[in-house]
Amino acid sequence: MPRYPRLFLFLKNWFFLPLVVLCLPLLVLLGQEVYRDLKLLRSADTDSVQWTLSQVEIEYLDFLLTLERNSDPQRADLSVVRKDFDILYSRLGILSNGKLFASVREIDSFLNSVDKLQLFLDQTIAFIDGPDDTLRSAIPSLLQQTATLRPEVRSLFILGLARFARDSDMQRSQVFSTLTQLAIVSLTILVGLGVLFIYSLMANAQIQARGRALTRANARMRTILSTTQEAVIVADTMGNVVDLNTAAESTFGYSLAEAKGQSIGDLIVPAEQQQAHRMGFERMVRTGKSQLIGTGRVRLDARNADGKRFPVDLAMQSAQTEDGDVIIGFLRDISQQLNTEAELRKARDQALAGEKAKANFLAVMSHEIRTPLNGLLGNLTLISKTQLDADQTTFTRNMEVSGRQLMHHVNSILDIAKFESGKTSVTQSVFHLGRFLQEIIDSQSGHAGHNQTTIEWEWLGSSMAWVKADQTILEQILLNLVGNAIKFTHAGRISIEVEQLTPHDGDCNVELRIIDSGIGISEADQARIFEDFETCDSTYTRDSSGTGLGLGIARRMVQLLGGKIGVESTPGEGSVFWLRLPFLSVAEPASVGGEEKVKASDRSLSILIAEDIETNAFVARRLLERDGHTVTIVTDGLSAVARAKVELFDVILMDISMPGMDGLQATQEIRNAPSPFCDIPILAFSANVLPEQTDHFRVSGMDGFIGKPLQLPELRRALQAVLEKSLSINSAPPENPQPNSVDENATMAQDLLDQSEYDTFLGRFLAEGDALLAELAQEPLETLGLETIASKCHQIRSTASLFGATDFATSLGHIETAAKQEDTVVSLIEIAKLSDVWAATRKTLDPNRTSAPVAE
Repeated sequence: MPRYPRLFLFLKNWFFLPLVVLCLPLLVLLGQEVYRDLKLLRSADTDSVQWTLSQVEIEYLDFLLTLERNSDPQRADLSVVRKDFDILYSRLGILSNGKLFASVREIDSFLNSVDKLQLFLDQTIAFIDGPDDTLRSAIPSLLQQTATLRPEVRSLFILGLARFARDSDMQRSQVFSTLTQLAIVSLTILVGLGVLFIYSLMANAQIQARGRALTRANARMRTILSTTQEAVIVADTMGNVVDLNTAAESTFGYSLAEAKGQSIGDLIVPAEQQQAHRMGFERMVRTGKSQLIGTGRVRLDARNADGKRFPVDLAMQSAQTEDGDVIIGFLRDISQQLNTEAELRKARDQALAGEKAKANFLAVMSHEIRTPLNGLLGNLTLISKTQLDADQTTFTRNMEVSGRQLMHHVNSILDIAKFESGKTSVTQSVFHLGRFLQEIIDSQSGHAGHNQTTIEWEWLGSSMAWVKADQTILEQILLNLVGNAIKFTHAGRISIEVEQLTPHDGDCNVELRIIDSGIGISEADQARIFEDFETCDSTYTRDSSGTGLGLGIARRMVQLLGGKIGVESTPGEGSVFWLRLPFLSVAEPASVGGEEKVKASDRSLSILIAEDIETNAFVARRLLERDGHTVTIVTDGLSAVARAKVELFDVILMDISMPGMDGLQATQEIRNAPSPFCDIPILAFSANVLPEQTDHFRVSGMDGFIGKPLQLPELRRALQAVLEKSLSINSAPPENPQPNSVDENATMAQDLLDQSEYDTFLGRFLAEGDALLAELAQEPLETLGLETIASKCHQIRSTASLFGATDFATSLGHIETAAKQEDTVVSLIEIAKLSDVWAATRKTLDPNRTSAPVAE
């Protein structure tokens, strides 16, 4: 420690403390004075109160005695009566209004007595201030009334004295308590000062010891600074070098003798930064603060004695010395570090580019393989419908089997690419677990029968009925595992066991086991079977073909659902693949067992429909007109705005995606129109049913939402809400459409349209689907672009939903979403899958009509 601060601390300990101790007697004397003053003050108040109370009673008795003496009207001295009355009236006024009696007046009985006396005196004033004859005649009555008030006067004296005696006791107790506390505090201060005095003596000894230790530490610090590899420069507050270590001499090329007293800016700061450096030091001198001190390391350029520039890390701290404040700079040459970081970034970028190129390559190559393969399979299908001999039929069937096997491999590669791109998401839906498993068994029983293998499923223990999970992903997992079991099991047995797990098994509450009596898997193969491109038999003569991707995809899907997957097997005896998954048990949906019946609205409405797709508009018109409403149809947003500004409709159904002006822009234009046209209820009419999209519709000025395909119950509820001015409807298509099937919307369309109309619109839809698939088969990213792809998919998507082509509409939605997000890889993956979905959809919608095969 420097000499002068240590001396100051010594003087403070030895001279300040005795001064404080000398002040303690004065503190005691002041406390005594305060006590005496309080005592005298309280005593004076008490004496005044007692005297006033006694005087009230005395003056009352004087007035009573005066009335008795002057009871003879002929000899009455009225002046004495009036004088004694005035004195009594004045005394009672003190009790009624005096501050000293405020607490006593809080006593009800005391206040009642005062009020009675005051009432008597107020009534007596009329006689006292009246003519003498009136007063003489009233004296007997006044005497009698005054005499009856004697208990009240006595009560005032007793109650007042009792209250003030109690208050005095409380005040004395309080003063005594306060003084006691003052004495305790004073004693505590005295003891504390004594302890502080002793502590000061000890602290002084410690300071001396620390001073000696600091001297030794400084010696060690100099040794450290002289040997460290980090440059250390010490400068004063003006920026002039005071000291520097050996590393600084080596880094910057200046010796201590050369640098000492020189400006640090002139020595190591590049020329173009010296002005900023000087301004920073001037600001620090002016304000006492530096933007760099204590903020950690900063990166900047420096130069050495030869003028060479190089990057450094700089940290600054301030310190105090006997000669004043100094600034210490810690600098490290980071040239090599930056070079290493640049090489690492380059390697990382190359790796990321390689991963992206791999994903793009998988997507593009799979797409390119599927294009001719789809045409090949389509032509094989057409050939099989012609007249063939036995050999040709065999050859055709073999080629089709090989082609579909190749298509399966390509689809597996696409699934891997989609997982690696991070675009696979979980969609929760409600379904009956037992029926779902039975459908899996039914769909695979034919395949198992070819291998003379039986397949079945059962619950072990208590069962679950309706559950909430991702049905599509679960189906793909089970089909993969069951397909593998069938592939490796001949003339055997396959069973699916389902069991609820106990709570201690974590989040997974259901285990499914696929058990087969097949060839089994060796222990060595079990460790790698869930890896990509791994098969149990990798030789050229293996019995079962495959890419080795199926179980890798299953593992990814199980992990996506938050579950676990594993295998147990004995070669020659069979295998058990088990899944542990989290299922949420739910109640049976209300819609199961029949469509919810919703009545049509009570009165006819005037409805404007803005819809650019003719089929959707036609069906909406038929539905509304059948319920008795009047319908006007426009095909774009501009026309909707024009009609809505001149004709007052009850409600507007507004499509979102329309040419020229979309539904959101049209809604804003209508909301800006004059009243009452701006208040027309507007319901969004769109296939975009995601919550964030429907919320966006409402924020844009729409009152509600109806999803496509149009459902009669939801439409009726929305119109009823319009009538009730609630507009709380937020309808959406069914949450869990059945896969690979045409739902009830096709039936609804057939009910609305006669056969010729239905055939016309269905034929138009099939032609649009064929045309879309043909366009997507010819390098769509180059010929169409992502924006056009999204637009075309959106246009056909709502029509597909109308005819119940749920899977096709879902696939179109995936392509539309990926295209809008400008995700090339996922767009190509989804486009590659579309042809199979379209082929199945087309076959279901129109089994009697064939078309030329559409290449993907």
